[in-house]
Amino acid sequence: MCLGLVLAVAGCASGESGGSGGSGGSGGSARGPESPPAGADAPSAAPAAKAPGPSARLPIARYSLTTEESTLLSKAERRAMAECMSRYGLPYDTVSESPAGSSDRRYGILDKTEAQTRGYHPAKGSDLGLKRPSDEAWQVLTGDVGTYKGHEVPKGGCVAEAGRALRGDAEPPAAAKTAQEISVSAFEESRSAPEVKNVVADWSACMKGKGYTYASPLDPADDFTGRPSATPQEVSTAVADVACKEETKLVDTWLIVEAGIQQTKLTAHGDALAVLEERHKQQVDAARTILARAGE
Repeated sequence: MCLGLVLAVAGCASGESGGSGGSGGSGGSARGPESPPAGADAPSAAPAAKAPGPSARLPIARYSLTTEESTLLSKAERRAMAECMSRYGLPYDTVSESPAGSSDRRYGILDKTEAQTRGYHPAKGSDLGLKRPSDEAWQVLTGDVGTYKGHEVPKGGCVAEAGRALRGDAEPPAAAKTAQEISVSAFEESRSAPEVKNVVADWSACMKGKGYTYASPLDPADDFTGRPSATPQEVSTAVADVACKEETKLVDTWLIVEAGIQQTKLTAHGDALAVLEERHKQQVDAARTILARAGE
């Protein structure tokens, strides 16, 4: 998270990822899809949230930060950096925006609206509005100097200090790696399960009937990688892709199989993973404390 924030300060745009391997559970992965805007005919109503994506419905999700928790930690970390910089009389813009949420594409694209508007292209992240500060401010932010105007700069700079305020000095628990390994290995094993092979074959046949030849729902996006924007062909392929997933009930079938594999693995590591769950709780509590202190 700290590195991501440094990159944001440097002016890098944040985008949306759509890897097939799914979320890990190592401590900060966004688990659900974006929420749609409120309807134009009901401006006073709260936005209607989309149903959770498959990654959020898998057993391993309980050991991963939710989208809301990740956003909270990011906001608190920016606030802690701003507080640190203010001790040196240096500005730091905390801003209120955050990058666009990642769409859950564990089993490929699932959202019809996304398919119709962007094809397989991910949503562009919103501009955080952060620009690289002056050289002296950057040095304090990143810890490139040991002192500034006679005052000691924390080890690693204000970025590191903010990270410690949320996570302490302890190394990430070994359970974080375990959770990631379970997520990845269960996904890979599920691809070889007979039920998944059958439903993927059904999806492939459905796509063939619509004029598209693909062996797996993880394949189509590769054909359009690197293009600046979605072409009509990409959009039509993505729309057919989503429709065939719905017709064959691919997501439900695959999810049930992978969840069973995950649960077996989780049972063998329950005690270790409980440490990770507690660590996430501590981080969220620390974030709330930082924001409450700032009146946010």
